[in-house]
Amino acid sequence: MLRSRMFTTAFRFFAGLAAASLLAAFAVGFTSETQELMDRILGPLTLGWKGGIGNHLAYTFFVGVGTVSAVLAGMLVAFRDADPEAEAQVLHIESVPLTRAPTGDNFLPALGAFAVVLTMIGLATDAVGLGYAGIAVLVCVAFVWTLRTWAERATGDPTINAELYHRFVDPLRTPVVALVSIAFVVLGLSRLLLSVSKTGSVIVFGLVATLFFVIAAFLALKPGSSRTITIILVVVGALAVLAAGIVGIVQGERDIEHHGEEHSEETSEGALAALSPAVVVTLPGSSGAA
Repeated sequence: MLRSRMFTTAFRFFAGLAAASLLAAFAVGFTSETQELMDRILGPLTLGWKGGIGNHLAYTFFVGVGTVSAVLAGMLVAFRDADPEAEAQVLHIESVPLTRAPTGDNFLPALGAFAVVLTMIGLATDAVGLGYAGIAVLVCVAFVWTLRTWAERATGDPTINAELYHRFVDPLRTPVVALVSIAFVVLGLSRLLLSVSKTGSVIVFGLVATLFFVIAAFLALKPGSSRTITIILVVVGALAVLAAGIVGIVQGERDIEHHGEEHSEETSEGALAALSPAVVVTLPGSSGAA
């Protein structure tokens, strides 16, 4: 079926995406530039060599998407959308080894979507730390997802594939997940604590600490609890921290009194008053002193 088609289904999709992205890049470069008409046309067509491209960020993004899509389209049409007969022809063998479809739960797409939302919130507000945290999560998701995709198709035995995956990811998973989780919780809760009053921040911190302790104690005392319950608790907690960070960013930081600076100003004023000698000014024609 696939060999009878000149252009495969996946090729048509990525080729269309590449064409649309390059067209969008030209439109962005043309409409966001204020030079002469010929420079506005030649700039986007020559990647800024013969003219300006206007909005550099949007233009670079669309050109990057178009380039990656074009490369994927070429690879897919060359391998005929991973057609076994085409792969066997490229490898110069009679038939390719049999592989099984991946099985099991994969939460990486949901985590990647969560990281995208976190990055957009951080870039759209003054909370630059949330944006950096989202980018870090995206990098980790891309690496782990790539590794898992390779391992699940390495051999035809799912047990060996799982062993390969865990051999590479286990030494990195615990420290990376711990660092990203700690950074996410600290940044999210700090925005909320800085937006409420001093008394409110103490109350919020106490409630959050108590809730963390209760959940951790429940999971420790019930080691046989369902994995679904653990996943639900983690997802709800992450959404709660994200919501708290958004609320804190919208409210803004409260006015914080700097007692050290006020005390130093009062001390300096008192010292100047004590060290200043009495100034006697005698006016002409007057008998007194002012």
